[in-house]
Amino acid sequence: METHFTYKQFVTNHSFSLLDPIFEVILLFAIILLLIVFIKNVPTWFCLLFAGLSILISGQLLWFSGIIADELNIGGSAKSFFIFIATLCIHGAAIWISLIKSSKDEKIPQHSEGF
Repeated sequence: METHFTYKQFVTNHSFSLLDPIFEVILLFAIILLLIVFIKNVPTWFCLLFAGLSILISGQLLWFSGIIADELNIGGSAKSFFIFIATLCIHGAAIWISLIKSSKDEKIPQHSEGF
């Protein structure tokens, strides 16, 4: 059964690919965050906030693209799924690096032997 849509790039190889550019932009933001964490000393709360919101938004987007693909009786995009997994891994690495950098910056109090 051939389906015709009003938007030609709606379906690529029988999979829903309309939201792929949004996933690519989210992946780009994840890479930028990772680079910033490498270069600068970013507060851990900022890294957690940015990564959490980005993962939440991309997860919701992946969920909704699956619902849309199911309703249109076409396949979901494997590219979107793998970009979501890559985003999770990159954000996890950014948070881990931020935590390591912040733990190195904390000074361990030195106790003197006598007064």
